[in-house]
Amino acid sequence: MVNRLSVPSGIEEFERALAECVTIAERAMPDSPMLSVALCAEGGLRTVARSHARAELLDGLQVAAGQGPVLDTIDSGRPVTARDLAAGSPWPRFTAEWPEIRAVHCEPLESEGALLGVLTLYSYRSAGFAGETRVAVGVTAAHIGLLFRTALDVARMREVAAQLKEALTTRAIIDQALGIVMAQRRCTAQQAFEVLRHVSQDRNVKLHQIAASIVEQVSGEPAQRSRFEEPPPHIER
Repeated sequence: MVNRLSVPSGIEEFERALAECVTIAERAMPDSPMLSVALCAEGGLRTVARSHARAELLDGLQVAAGQGPVLDTIDSGRPVTARDLAAGSPWPRFTAEWPEIRAVHCEPLESEGALLGVLTLYSYRSAGFAGETRVAVGVTAAHIGLLFRTALDVARMREVAAQLKEALTTRAIIDQALGIVMAQRRCTAQQAFEVLRHVSQDRNVKLHQIAASIVEQVSGEPAQRSRFEEPPPHIER
């Protein structure tokens, strides 16, 4: 069974880079095929980059027909090539809808052993693709895998940074509430924290929200969250 990696939407930098990658790859291929990049997603296959609008339509046609080289590549995790569809096609429902397509090649896109999606070449010419085209396909597929790993690492770093910032801001509110509880109950910080924790569990409300309500009740104003500004960008001199 092929290990598929569901590519999350919202990695805008990755999808923009894919579009540029497809444009560069098309220029490197002498037989001028149509290119598409379809990624595995939670909702199914999603075409995120293409050299021609028709290439995206051909991807969607295979999904609608339930058969085609793109789907075979997703199922097997291996390249699929048909050099002369006019002479015979293993996907009759697909080719019947678009008989002008004479050759197709699908290259699996992988990252760390998991399948990301498929890079597909469509051609109106029979007899397959030129040698330079096959080389460009391999280079492009490897480059896309590297692009994804880089984009995912960046996205994860941003998520961790956002979580850390949120933790720091909520911690400031919790500390204010702890001071109030300690003063009212004449208890230690640990005892005050246990009071907040029990109230949070009993009401099924997040601890920092309980803390914010305590601060607002005592001060008459909403709890003030600490502000953290992003550091200025480093400028090379």
